[in-house]
Amino acid sequence: MKKEYLILTLCIVALSGYLLFHKQDRTHYTLPDPPKVAADSVDRLVVQKPEDTIAFTRTEQGWVVTDQAYPADDAAMRQMLDVITGLKFSALVSENQDLVRYELDDGHCLDVTAYDQNKALLSFKIGKTAPTFNHTFVMLENDPNVYHATDSFRQHFDKTVNGFRDKQVMSFAEASITGMTIEVRGKQTHLSGQKSGSGSQDEAGTGFKYKDGSAPDPQTISNLLSTLSVLSCDRFVDDPDKQQLEKDTPDLTITLENGTPIVLHLFDQGEEGSVFGTSSMNGYGFVLEEYVAKDIRSWAHELAGLEQTEEEKHTTQ
Repeated sequence: MKKEYLILTLCIVALSGYLLFHKQDRTHYTLPDPPKVAADSVDRLVVQKPEDTIAFTRTEQGWVVTDQAYPADDAAMRQMLDVITGLKFSALVSENQDLVRYELDDGHCLDVTAYDQNKALLSFKIGKTAPTFNHTFVMLENDPNVYHATDSFRQHFDKTVNGFRDKQVMSFAEASITGMTIEVRGKQTHLSGQKSGSGSQDEAGTGFKYKDGSAPDPQTISNLLSTLSVLSCDRFVDDPDKQQLEKDTPDLTITLENGTPIVLHLFDQGEEGSVFGTSSMNGYGFVLEEYVAKDIRSWAHELAGLEQTEEEKHTTQ
């Protein structure tokens, strides 16, 4: 009987040891530390996608995208740089190079490299978002293993050139506008601004008057100026470009006075209802979102004392 207890005890000890060491073997690994990168040391960023490559360059004026030097969106650049400067791994996922499973193969992955001049500071591959939606599958350069990186960030890098561009086409302080001219259907309407109130500059408002001294609806003025002061487009267009667009007669022109005239032209809708535009504050032709163009036209027509035609009502619905 004692012999049987001894054998049973030895079996239990052996099995416990096996389970303990087997578990340790599976979890005992050291995660690599990606190279530490300071955001202000990055002066060039390259995102290589399966279908194309997008390059970003830091200039004295800010980040630009592609060799066309389109101004890049600050928020989009900040999101990518935050990932690069804060890249951390939370787990080793695979050592068997099953790249397709994690969309780290050549047909799906994004290759990201941050440079300081011609020196690569960090290079890594971005695969798909993990099922947890809190991690992203990544690989470091010269490392065959697949890791969980903290956070979900593929969407910050997986955009078109248009998605990375700064889409703001007008920017000014509303209080700086001292007058405006609205031209639509060959008719010009001018409104002059004047300071009202006797208090300090902070308390003083800006009132607008027609030539006959009558006043427009202040809410319509406010709506129009607040929209134009931070106007962003839906997308930019290469064809027709700004010069080609401005050869045609605009459907609506709004000129704002603040020392240097600020001019917005809107043109007839395209085949799919797109409203094209140009701005004196931007060097490219663009397309506005339909609801934005509809609002601008509606307020401008109201201030000009015009009703929208049936065609205009139809095309802006």
